[in-house]
Order: sequence, then structure tokens, then C-alpha cells
Amino acid sequence: MFSNRHRHGFYPLAQSSPKTRVIRSALGVVLLLILLYIVGSWTLDRFGIGTSTKQTAVALAIEKRGVTQVSLDGSDFTQAETDLKLYSSDRVKTGPNSSATLTFFDGTMLRLAERTDLSILKSDLSTKESTLSVELHDGTLWILTPTRAAFSGAIVRTIETSALTFALPSRTEAVLAPRAVTVFAADGLGIQASIPRVALPIIIGEGQQFSLPESASVKEDLYQYRSPLDSRTLLSSFVEESRSLVALRESGQDIVMGSGALTGGDTNAILTVTNPANDSTVLSATVKVEGQVSRKVASVRINGYLARIDDAKRTFSQELTLPDEDEVSITVEALDEQGNVLEKTLRRLTRDRKPPAPPAFTVPAKTGETYRTQQTELVIRGSAPQDAIGIVVNDYRLQLFKPESGEWSYLASTKLANFQEGENIFTAYAINAGGYQSDPVTLTIILGGEGEGVIARPATQTGAAVSSAKEVTEAELPQNAPLLPGTLTVTGPTPGAAHTATGSSLLLEGTVPKETASVWVNGYKLRLYTAGKTFWNYIADVQYGTLKKGMNTYVINARNAEGKILDTLTYTVTY
Repeated sequence: MFSNRHRHGFYPLAQSSPKTRVIRSALGVVLLLILLYIVGSWTLDRFGIGTSTKQTAVALAIEKRGVTQVSLDGSDFTQAETDLKLYSSDRVKTGPNSSATLTFFDGTMLRLAERTDLSILKSDLSTKESTLSVELHDGTLWILTPTRAAFSGAIVRTIETSALTFALPSRTEAVLAPRAVTVFAADGLGIQASIPRVALPIIIGEGQQFSLPESASVKEDLYQYRSPLDSRTLLSSFVEESRSLVALRESGQDIVMGSGALTGGDTNAILTVTNPANDSTVLSATVKVEGQVSRKVASVRINGYLARIDDAKRTFSQELTLPDEDEVSITVEALDEQGNVLEKTLRRLTRDRKPPAPPAFTVPAKTGETYRTQQTELVIRGSAPQDAIGIVVNDYRLQLFKPESGEWSYLASTKLANFQEGENIFTAYAINAGGYQSDPVTLTIILGGEGEGVIARPATQTGAAVSSAKEVTEAELPQNAPLLPGTLTVTGPTPGAAHTATGSSLLLEGTVPKETASVWVNGYKLRLYTAGKTFWNYIADVQYGTLKKGMNTYVINARNAEGKILDTLTYTVTY
């Protein structure tokens, strides 16, 4: 009765036109080509293929102590291995008692001190202008760049921090922190430090240092934070270690950096101390304790401090700061894994704490004399005592002084801002290997007036010239209650009244009232401070004897022109 009006089955859809199919295929090909171009361009640019700029690897060398970590392409931090190749966006962190060195394509070396955090931004070698750039997040760097002859191409070297951007010229040797730099050597005008919202960069030349306080304003004269190189910086163990590494590399010797480049066998004796010799006399403020141990020894303890052991050579070494005493005892103990003493050795040392004799002025006049000149630039010369390793003139340590010569010179020039119209007083003292200073001597030079030559000589006693007047000590000044309490502050390294040190050197800095004429720290008058400044700084350093293991107390006094105390503050540093 009913019939099927519809057939059951599959029916083909309407076919698209040939024109539509061609358009879709063409669009697919175009999109594929664009994708291949983007990926190919990125790859070529990344590896420098077919372009004039090539990204180069940065060689990482790990010193065999502590732990150094790396983060590759933003990944999690892992323990680093020596001879690792790093590229842009990679990051390096050194831990306590750990150091590492980065070497770039042009020979530039960056040595990271302990607790330093650094990222590599660029390491690009180009036929036009090569680029080397890193970002220092925290810590301290020692930097050495090659001479112009060593790398002939154009190159831009920069180090960025949260506060500053440093541009490094050829032949640079410097120590750099996020807000400070100390320049030992540099071609041209020196290192340029660019500061946000400041139009012109600050120039820090050879033999100068710059420290930007947290409280600094971009509206003030930032050159007030630049000063001559502090002589105590040269005694830093970090600087000496860095220079020694370069000297070893240049001599072609292998350096033990954790790769087992130097190997050594076992020793039959449980403990052998090779340095220092017993009953010897020490001239310096530190001594390196070295020796060998057998495989039975798990650790070495020197006066309570654990020394570094080279597992391959079974040798140990530890730089020990000596107490300021005539007789010093050093106890070296070899311990097993349970901490039991396997063997103990005692060394007795004598410290030569005698300060050196003072230097003497010889040209253009003698010590204590007053000389008049019309010259805006002249060379001051003098003689040095036999045991002097350094000469300091007006708080600047002479970089070209050679102890074996027994002579020194200092350039006074109006262009260098260390010589001015009117009276100029030049104060010099010598430093010996123990860090002790001689009594100061002075020479007065008057620029201007009429005539040329000596116009006054010091008073004589029994025919001998008196070299200089005795400086006033803080004990001879008034010990009154503070006139302006609360106006003296410490802003760094930790604001307030206390700090825990992680390195062997630190910079104390702070503010004082504008009425301040002098600042004293533990009885020492800050020579770089000038009356009217509202800021001050002081370097505490193990090598200079101003920082020791344990708790260090620094009594800081701000005094007015009459020598009265404006304010006083006690700051403690635990090291």
C-alpha cells in the first residue's frame, strides 16, 4: 500500500570548483614558506650562518672549591662542570668559598668572586662591530680586557647592573660591583659609568674608584663619589688570586680548576706542612699554610678553620690572617671522616710589626720645606725606605713605584685637579709588607705669587731638619657629648648598626651633617674626607688588618672644625 519514496545509501557532496582548490593550495604553500623563512632566519642568526655576526661561546672555568651553578636558557640551576660553553641568556652563580672565570672570544676575562650572580647577554663576533655584554645581578667581578693589539677589530664591552652600565675600554683591569668600580688600569679616559636619568656618563680613570651610595640623587654632582684609588684595595686577596691565575696561564702552566689537569700520587705521611717554616719571621699580615696529606685524611683544620684540599694531588692550602701580635702559633690538624684528629703539627712564627722609616721629598724641594712655583704642572720626586713596598701621596698609592729602585715620583697638575692656585700640602708615607705605615712627611708647594724656589725651611734641632709636625690623634681631641645626635648614619653595606660579612673586604659608608670637618673611624682620621661633605666611606679589609675573623667593632665620630664631636655611632661587622 505504501511504497519507498526515498532510496537509502551514501550520496556525494557537491564538488568544489577547480579554481577554489588551486587558491587553497597556493595559500598553504605561501604559509609554509613564511614559516620556513622565520625558523631559518632565527637559526641562521642564532648560529651566525650566512651573516656578518656570529654568536660565540663563553668558556667557563671552575676553581676546585665550593659550588658553582649554571642555568642554561632559563632552566633550573644545576652544578656546573669546568670547560662548559655558555651562550646568551645563560646564567652563572658562585656559592660561598667558590670562584669561577669566564673567558670571551676576544680574550676578556671575568673572574667571579664568591656569592656572585651573573647573566651573559651577548657574545657576538662581527666583521663590523663585535659585542660583549653581561649583567651583574649581585657580587663582585675582577675584569681584564686585552690590549688594542691583541684584538684589532671594533668591539663594545659593557657590564650592566641594577644601578649602572659600565663601558670597558681595552687594557682594563678593574674590580666591579653593582654600585662601585675600582680601576687599576684602562686605556683612554677610562671606564664610562652610565646612570639612568643622567645625560652624560661618569668617567672613572686609571687609579680611581667610584662608589654610588643608595641615597645619591641624580640632581647632584655625582663626581663627588669618585676618589683616588685606596691603597688597601691593592692588598685584596681576591685581586692577588686573580692576577696569579693570569700569570700562570701566560706562563703556560696548568691550573687546577676541577678538571684534574694536575695530578699527583698519594703521600706516605699522614700530614706534612711545607709552608711556613717553623720559627720563621713573617713580614706580611697574612701567611699561606700549605702541605700534603694521605688518603686517610678527610679534612684539614688550621687554627679552627677548614682548609681546601686538592683531591687529585692530596695537597691543602689556606691563607691565614695573622693576629696583631709579636708571637703567633699555628695549629694544623689532619682529621678523618668522623672528625677524629689523626695527626697535629704546630708552627711558631714571629711577626715583624715594626713600621717602615718615612720616605723623603727631594725634588723640587726637601721634606718640610715650602716651595713657590709658577708652573701649573711639576713632578715631585723622593726616596723610599728599603723595606717599603708602596708609597702613598695624598691618599693615592703610586702605581709605578718599584721597591727595588728606592725612588718614587708623583705628578702634580692643575689638569689632574691635584694641584691648585695657592698653598698645596703634599703628604707622603711608606707601607711595608705587613701593611704598617710610616710616619707621614710633608712638602708645601705654593702656586702663584712671585718668584720660583724654596721660600721657607723647617726649624732645626741640633743641626738636623725636622721633617714634619706631629699629627693630632683623636685621643687629644675633645670627648664631649654629641652636639647633633642622630645626624651620623651608616648606609652600607647594611644600613643601621650591624652587618654580617661574606667576603674579605667591604666598604662602610654613610652620611654626616654639613657642619662636619673630619670623620674618624677607630681613631683613624679619614684622609679622603674633606670638610663640608655630607657623606663618608671607609674600607674594612682582611689584608689591611681592618677586618678580622669574628666580631669587628667600628666607632665612628663626626667632628666639627673645633674638634668637638657632632655625633658618634658604633657599627659592628661579623666576619
